[in-house]
Amino acid sequence: MNPLTSLGLILLVSLIAGHLVKFARVPEVTGYILAGLALGPSGLGWIGEQNLTGLGIISEVALGLILFSIGSIFRFDRFRQIRRAVVRITLTDAVLVFVAVTGTMLLLRVPVEAAVILGAIAIETAAASSVMVMREYNAAGPLTENLLGMIAINNVVCLGAFSVAVSLIQLGHVWTLHEALSATYRPIFLLAWQLLGSAALGYLVGALLSSWAPHVVEHGETLILLIGSLLLCVGLSIHLELSTLVASLAIGATAANFSSHSRRLAEVQSRTDPPFYAVFFVIAGANLHVGMLKSLGVIGVAYVVARAAAKIGGATLGGRRTDLPAAARRNLRFATLPHAGLAIGLVLSLEKQLPQVAPTVSTVVLAAILIFEVLGPVSTRLALIRSGESRRRDAEPAGGFD
Repeated sequence: MNPLTSLGLILLVSLIAGHLVKFARVPEVTGYILAGLALGPSGLGWIGEQNLTGLGIISEVALGLILFSIGSIFRFDRFRQIRRAVVRITLTDAVLVFVAVTGTMLLLRVPVEAAVILGAIAIETAAASSVMVMREYNAAGPLTENLLGMIAINNVVCLGAFSVAVSLIQLGHVWTLHEALSATYRPIFLLAWQLLGSAALGYLVGALLSSWAPHVVEHGETLILLIGSLLLCVGLSIHLELSTLVASLAIGATAANFSSHSRRLAEVQSRTDPPFYAVFFVIAGANLHVGMLKSLGVIGVAYVVARAAAKIGGATLGGRRTDLPAAARRNLRFATLPHAGLAIGLVLSLEKQLPQVAPTVSTVVLAAILIFEVLGPVSTRLALIRSGESRRRDAEPAGGFD
């Protein structure tokens, strides 16, 4: 099947799936992922590996749009109001997840190196599926705002924890001073390059976007400016081996703080990006392999349980003694379960950095993602409804979170 046929099929099937899942009262993103599973190599095979590779650029654009919208939460006036709660909850969540997953893996006699890497990757909360659910249910309120901030910081913390873990493991395998310095310098340099370099690139492109925005008025022109800026940033990030996630976040944050037209940019984006989102999640579902569940085993099940328990416990513990409303504080713990985007990227990077632990880590994480990407959006949906922040007419209250 050629790429255009695959793209058309993906869009039409995602439309059908989005309507069908409404009867089961689950988020559209779950329907898209399940549709991808059905169409991909694990299902009917209508979308093959070659098609998925060819459509990868659309996934990059969609992810850029998603992270751009999350970046707007870093508007100075808004972030000053929520930063304490966001930082406290995010760091508590990260520490608890890392300790719980790493400790559980060690109890099951998983090698220390693999256990530490699994603990670092488990910190990640998927940005794409979480934002998709919020948008589908027109969510607004304290839970939504704090969750967006948490996700943004969470992904940066996860990237940092992973880089430090890799650095320490590589350092433990060296025998000379020169090798030790090399093993220490390279990961630190890469971490700084990934964070600071990506943020700088995003700021520069965001400044370009902000300075040009006043000169475009029509919807079409604004869309060209927005998509062009994101494509430029994502393309340069890939070429320079920077983080597309951090760079896209920085564009959104820069536009939100320095452009008086940020609201118009957001409106244009919200009217235009649904097809990109649909393709992104169908492709994500097609890339998941049901066969991985067979290899989940005791270690994989333990990873899923430990991560879920720690995510819920971390948000609960971190949310105490904050000024969040009771409803938001009580339901936030169930909105942090999605697990995909950055986690998949980190797993793939292990092939080059730590090939000795890559097979164990990839088997566990990729199989777990299959579970979390189906159950996570459902859990986030229920959290939004129970907190009273869903604005969808068909989103009726559901029990189970009290």
